[in-house]
Amino acid sequence: MRQQYSSYNECVDFFRSLEKKYPDLIEVNVIGKTWEDRDIIEVTLTKDVTSHKEKPALFYTGTIHAREWIGIELAIAFVKYIVEHIEYDPKLNDYLDSSSLYLVPCANPDGYEYSRNHFSFWRKNRRKNADGSFGVDLNRNFEIGFVPSKNTISNVYPGPYPFSEPETASLRDFFEEHPNISIALDYHSQGNVFFPAHNFIHEDAEDAIDLNLLAGNMAEEIRKESGREYGVHMGKPPTHLISGSGREFYYSKGALSLVAEVGTRNISDYMENMQENIDENIQALLYALSEVRNYQKQNTLSRVENFCATTVGSKEIELSWDYEDRKNIYFEIYRSKKKKGFAQASNRIGLTKLRTFKDRNLDSSTTYYYYIRAIERETGLRSAFGQYLGVRTHPAESMFSKILYPVPSKVGYVGEKTKKNKEHFGINSLFVGVSQKKGECYGVCGFSLSTVPENAKITSASISFYPMNRVAVQIEKYGEWRVGQMDERTIGDLSSFDDIKNVKMLSFIDRPTKSHQLSQGIWRTYTFAEQEIEVLQKSLLRREAYFRMEGPKTLPLDRASQLMQWDIGYGKFSGGLTYRPKLDISYTIDEARLDIASSFEFSIAQEQTYQDNLTVGYDKDGFKRFGYIKFDLSNLPDMENIIISEAYVEIEAVGIQASNAIRFHIEMIEPIDNEVNYESIKKRDVVERIGYDVSVADIKTNIKQRFVFDRFAINELLLYSQKENKIAFVISPTAQKLLCKTQIVNFLDEKKLNRPSLVIKYIKKRRTPPSAVSNLRIKIDNGIIKLEWDNPKEDGFKGVIVVKNPHKIPCGPYDGQKIYGGSDNYTYDKFGDTKVHKYYGVFSYDDVPNFSEASFIEINGQKKD
Repeated sequence: MRQQYSSYNECVDFFRSLEKKYPDLIEVNVIGKTWEDRDIIEVTLTKDVTSHKEKPALFYTGTIHAREWIGIELAIAFVKYIVEHIEYDPKLNDYLDSSSLYLVPCANPDGYEYSRNHFSFWRKNRRKNADGSFGVDLNRNFEIGFVPSKNTISNVYPGPYPFSEPETASLRDFFEEHPNISIALDYHSQGNVFFPAHNFIHEDAEDAIDLNLLAGNMAEEIRKESGREYGVHMGKPPTHLISGSGREFYYSKGALSLVAEVGTRNISDYMENMQENIDENIQALLYALSEVRNYQKQNTLSRVENFCATTVGSKEIELSWDYEDRKNIYFEIYRSKKKKGFAQASNRIGLTKLRTFKDRNLDSSTTYYYYIRAIERETGLRSAFGQYLGVRTHPAESMFSKILYPVPSKVGYVGEKTKKNKEHFGINSLFVGVSQKKGECYGVCGFSLSTVPENAKITSASISFYPMNRVAVQIEKYGEWRVGQMDERTIGDLSSFDDIKNVKMLSFIDRPTKSHQLSQGIWRTYTFAEQEIEVLQKSLLRREAYFRMEGPKTLPLDRASQLMQWDIGYGKFSGGLTYRPKLDISYTIDEARLDIASSFEFSIAQEQTYQDNLTVGYDKDGFKRFGYIKFDLSNLPDMENIIISEAYVEIEAVGIQASNAIRFHIEMIEPIDNEVNYESIKKRDVVERIGYDVSVADIKTNIKQRFVFDRFAINELLLYSQKENKIAFVISPTAQKLLCKTQIVNFLDEKKLNRPSLVIKYIKKRRTPPSAVSNLRIKIDNGIIKLEWDNPKEDGFKGVIVVKNPHKIPCGPYDGQKIYGGSDNYTYDKFGDTKVHKYYGVFSYDDVPNFSEASFIEINGQKKD
């Protein structure tokens, strides 16, 4: 396998040969010397290479860790791709016309050669330390976050001081001499994940949106190429953060900076995996190159500000934003169901010059994330992204929704070889799969259903988990992870490996996730099919539901682990509430039915009006004969907290003297207060057609016909119930022939036993949210931000959701990071920085849920640049 990879000298010779062949495109420079006196080369590539500093640039570094050979191989393959495509690829030419590419293919030549020839797992450089040991971890030797250590034999020994190593000093000097660098990518292995740079605090910087979307868009290019899904994971306290890395150094100097962890082994099998990894990452690199000029320091386009949802419904969301008044600017809007999604042509939903956009045809009770940026029409230059906007659509008209979280004692994992399975619940991650050390491992997740009504009819459901680490998934395209509902009645001990392994499974949810689809840092959602919903429905009677996640159960001979780590949202190893597993349920409840018989019935012919008669059609002279019916709505229930789920007018034919050539339809009209006659009917004010036409053939098949209201007609019915307590309809005939005579159908018997009826089905559901909380206040309690407020004293109030947003006032309960949900009147932002500007929004809710307007508070004054 080693012979399939390039030696460092072969790498240098390759780039030197290209420099001679393409002198206007490629330039090779020596930027430093290693401890063993090897040249550290940098390759500059752009159209008219002498002008490289005049263009914004992408900075690529590879193999700073000796055993991570992908970096050098990808650099060689990427430049080879460029020279092979430059003659005929117009996009590639555009990129290299407007930007430069700087590559350091191997930032650790000494360590790389030692790894190739002596010790494959060698990570550090080859400095000889004072105690006779060798090596410094170069990716801990940069100055940002540098942590001193005297443990020289450690694989992460950072060196005696920042930039003590010639390799890191060379990278520093080159970077600082090239202020035109706008994006920096550092290629590593392993994990199939992008790590955006972090700022060492638990608050998103303004450009976190750009870092995440740069990573998300590169990940989408990989997915399109190979089907592999890369994760996006920005480390946050209190989890361990990498200190002294190049990524944070480049970021501190103003470049968007990512680490790309490629593959599932430090040194992949070349023929089986490496070539695929290279091909997919070339496409990702091309995308990054396309974004270089958009992030140049001289970009005059500012971000979109105050990106908010002004109105939210069950099927549509109206967006608005602020931007300076410039005639040559338009906006691109993207929609995703993932917070860390992508923004490309495939999910672009709008191009507009306006400052508003209405997104329609959405799913109810669904969370969407929107991204936006400004574009200059003449140049195509794009701004940085405006801050993302999270919005959840309302439940459908007759629906409710609940997002449930597991209780700590019922979420954890059990391992075949682990001895403390009870301690894995509520304070650890979910480890799922198999490893030599832990054996088989199952994730367990139990939910209380006590807040869902027992008579609820579940219409949709999904369960979601947050994958926090996939490094121990070491094998490409091997095994799958699936979630199923357990029969908790067959479990003796929830923390018993044998009980969980042998439990009776009631159903499996959705399709399993294959190993190459595991994407660290991006929620994985499993959606219930109809049969799976039926199983969950039965659990309502037991008031709880338990789920098991399982992965592969065997390993190839040469692998030690295929174990995925998922966050449980509890304990010191978790990211808190934001990352807790969740069960998302939409449901309706049993309907009440109200049948209202008509209070007035008329047949209106040209010559006269007939009361207590509904003979409709065409008379002997070919004139239309109409039916007019009116209903009294005074006995409707209080509509303030009632939702009409269904309404229809039902009429029954008692006599048919007509051919199949005529049809009938029903119109809701403004009630006629004056005399009901032929003229007043002809001049009727039609509000809405109800349902569909029916033919005489339909009536002969079924003498009882229903005319069903659409949502607009239901809304009009509600208005009439409030303002007039009555509603009127006209039955009108139509004919297929120009002249139609003596064609009638009678819809009312002489004794009026089967009068037309207005049938209304409804459920009890609040229409308006509870009042907002009051007296929102902040104090610092033992160095932690504490929020307090006064809850409204209303029967409908069920709780509050608290979110924080460092960039703008949250416009909804999903527009920011959720830090609390419940009925208390206080919470702590345990990870919040007390010195960083931010907004907190508190939204009260009922059981629908309807959410109040935000009660918000700002901390630390004006937002800092």
